[in-house]
Amino acid sequence: MISFSEKITRRIRTLSRRFPFVTFEIMGTSRLGAPLYALRVGYGAINIGYNAAHHANEWITTLLLLRFVREYCTACEANSALLENFTFYAIPLVNPDGVELVASCDQLTDWKANACGVDLNANYPASWEAGRVNKITQGYDRPGPRGYPGNTPLCEPESSALAAYTQLHDFALTLSLHTQGEEIYHRYREFDPPGANEIAAAMARASRYPLVDVPDESSHGGYRDWFIEYFNRPGFTIECGLGENPLPPKDFTSIYKDVAPLLWVPFNVSFYDLIK
Repeated sequence: MISFSEKITRRIRTLSRRFPFVTFEIMGTSRLGAPLYALRVGYGAINIGYNAAHHANEWITTLLLLRFVREYCTACEANSALLENFTFYAIPLVNPDGVELVASCDQLTDWKANACGVDLNANYPASWEAGRVNKITQGYDRPGPRGYPGNTPLCEPESSALAAYTQLHDFALTLSLHTQGEEIYHRYREFDPPGANEIAAAMARASRYPLVDVPDESSHGGYRDWFIEYFNRPGFTIECGLGENPLPPKDFTSIYKDVAPLLWVPFNVSFYDLIK
């Protein structure tokens, strides 16, 4: 039986064969040694980074991101300005070990963490200690299916690899796909990155997803939190779809229909005059 990670590897290789301007690399490996792939599209000066599947039972986000990459590449064939203006990086499967657990066992549908029981989206160094206190208060004081932020920030190879890759490529903007809730998160604490509000408003207009603030008890330690705090640039979390995770494959088409227009919004070159 082909694993979920193997299926994703095949899709990535197919994209790189189909489109000559697509390359991929392994930015690191997971706790159990699975490759962490990053796709690169184009050669423009504006670097944009999208990622998916920080959480194991949100694996449908991997498929959403890869569908968008394919759509984006098809658009690039018709409009070379996308290739010339942007370099688009897509990291479709941040948590391959956790996704494999969920995909292979019907009893683990509640599992969000990586193979070591660490919630990767609580493992970044953005007020991590405050986030840790929040998690302990909520009962997440040890490795488990969800919530545990780890022993130290970036102690997990998956979060460490993505943070290093983000710094290496100096993203002007990042977007993280999660499920579920049909919401857009764009603020973190008192930070107000240039251009973030304008881009967020455009995302809301392009979709039916509202802009929502994350409550403090659920905040801190996330990738978006860290990106905004570290770079003071726009970072977004998109909560795709509604229901109980993992969202069923039958919902994929309707979710993508809602999300795709929103994913196109950051590829408006005029926004980057604001970010400067």
